[in-house]
Amino acid sequence: MKWFAAGGVLVDFLPLDDPRWKELDHRNWRGGKRSDWAPDAPYVPDELSELLKKPADLQRFSDLWPWLCSEGTTWAAAYAAVPYMVALAKHLPSQQRFEYLCVIGLVVTHACPEQGESFAIKDYLVEGYRKALSDALPLICETLASQHDVTKTRYLLAAVAALNGHCKLAEVLQDMDCVCGECSKCGERVYPDELQEAIR
Repeated sequence: MKWFAAGGVLVDFLPLDDPRWKELDHRNWRGGKRSDWAPDAPYVPDELSELLKKPADLQRFSDLWPWLCSEGTTWAAAYAAVPYMVALAKHLPSQQRFEYLCVIGLVVTHACPEQGESFAIKDYLVEGYRKALSDALPLICETLASQHDVTKTRYLLAAVAALNGHCKLAEVLQDMDCVCGECSKCGERVYPDELQEAIR
């Protein structure tokens, strides 16, 4: 492990040229290579290297992060990427940090190591990952103080909840727009009016 200075704060991270990146699975990346049915699956260190050159390239990050964490699943490579996400967020003004911080919250919320090695954090990543989460929390709180819409507010609050160990609350906040229940009288799926009003 090395240390990467970002905004005066040190972040422990897996170097981008470390061969262990290949053993960190992500969506459609297993056994050190892309799946045959997903030739466009990224090699995470290559994408992070480009983002370090241009942290504000949020389109590149938007293309990358669903390979690391999506559909309620966090993959092993996400844990190595989180310290980089924190470092990248620190290089941006608070108004531009949202996506990095939101994804960190999603990674924590949807961690699922019980599903197998493809989803577990490697021992050599634990310390750097925990340090990055500790550094992320003040960034999220600072970002909450900037101007943003109700959806971004929800996701930032969800990230705060996740980083404080309240992952069920984080899930509710992230999925608030689709929280519904079954009507006891007619059996239809219903969406509470108060909840729908709160997310507009």
